[in-house]
Amino acid sequence: MATPADHTEENNTPPTTNCPAWCIGHDADAPDKDDDHLHEATPSLIPCIALERTTNETGTILHHPTATELTLVRYQCPHDSDTWFYIGDGSRAHGLYITLESARRLVSALARYVEDEG
Repeated sequence: MATPADHTEENNTPPTTNCPAWCIGHDADAPDKDDDHLHEATPSLIPCIALERTTNETGTILHHPTATELTLVRYQCPHDSDTWFYIGDGSRAHGLYITLESARRLVSALARYVEDEG
């Protein structure tokens, strides 16, 4: 799966009748394949504050809040009934692809944590 990015130029495949309602259409560009349509939803951009770790010259680990933007995108691959969610900062090194069921568990756990904080 591709890391979410601006697909304006390459997103030329219109949704088909087989697309989920959320699909904006994206051609996975497999050579000579007519069935390589990757279902992709419109990305949601979420402004966040993340805790960044750095190490100073003496080796001390420092923590400080940093503004970032997380991207959330829903995907479904050709010939796959599973829905996948990407959440991350747009780089392969800082993102996760999780299943719909995993996303539900994550939402539930986050709701409990947020509720505990009042």
